[in-house]
Amino acid sequence: MIWGGVVFMMLLLMSGCVREAYNISWKGVVVDETTGKPVKHARILASSSYQANIDETEALKNYTLSDEYGRFRMSFRRGFGITVRTSASGFLSGLDYKVVKKPDISDTIFLSPYPFNASLVVRKMDEGAFSASIPFIRDKHIVAGSGSDAGSLMKWGFDFLEGTNTLNLDSADIWIEVNPKNGKMVLNASPKGGVFPVLQTENSDFITSVTKAPESGYLKSYVLTGEEAGFFVLCRNGVNVAKMIPEDKICILSYEQPDGSKVKETGIRFDYLFQPDLQNRFYFPVSASAEMSGLPEDRSPVDLEFQESGLD
Repeated sequence: MIWGGVVFMMLLLMSGCVREAYNISWKGVVVDETTGKPVKHARILASSSYQANIDETEALKNYTLSDEYGRFRMSFRRGFGITVRTSASGFLSGLDYKVVKKPDISDTIFLSPYPFNASLVVRKMDEGAFSASIPFIRDKHIVAGSGSDAGSLMKWGFDFLEGTNTLNLDSADIWIEVNPKNGKMVLNASPKGGVFPVLQTENSDFITSVTKAPESGYLKSYVLTGEEAGFFVLCRNGVNVAKMIPEDKICILSYEQPDGSKVKETGIRFDYLFQPDLQNRFYFPVSASAEMSGLPEDRSPVDLEFQESGLD
């Protein structure tokens, strides 16, 4: 009877883990998406995510170049999903996520030639100013006052489809939650949308080097660590995609309203690129990314306080 209980508990614990494959052999070819011809000497950087224990995931990294015929091969000890960055001279860089269901994987990576015709919506904040037009997702807390709103909490999200901050989370693509006990910040997405975090690397710039959004692997919520270079955001319609480049600091605003109540807002300001072209919805050309222009300055009488974004 005791042995049966132990077996039951083991099965219960195993059921809560992500299903993984072991001794993964991943091979394939990199090709030009428009012509189908192989892309030689493409740089492929991949990481295989695996369940380190019941609460944590870790990643195994690997790197290779495609040969003269565009072919490549990689191996991983274990994993349930592979995140891959691919770049090549004359092509837009790509970022993809692949679910691992079996140890032997045959694959084709498609790259689009550069330049790429697309009309991106580009928004850039003024780092020294604050205005209602600047993308700013935050918690607004009325901490003191004589009015009925004293102690209330409001959440501001962002609507990429309309290009505006919004209090209506039903029309928001992303918003945050701040844990009052540990200060950790969670980035949330709409039911049909998601967020895909891209971590900082020493030899890569998120704006110019990652020009293709992944087609899968988006998360409904993500706990910020401070190691993120940016995010791809799948909008609430489940179709459009935006590229979000947050400040490397948490922004805290403290000010007094006309009725005398004191307000504290905590959140993230960010630049972004929005792709309205549905035929090319995953692509963010380097030329447009490099030409991000600032918005007109519109200062408000508030005290800005910044904190480093390391949230551990």
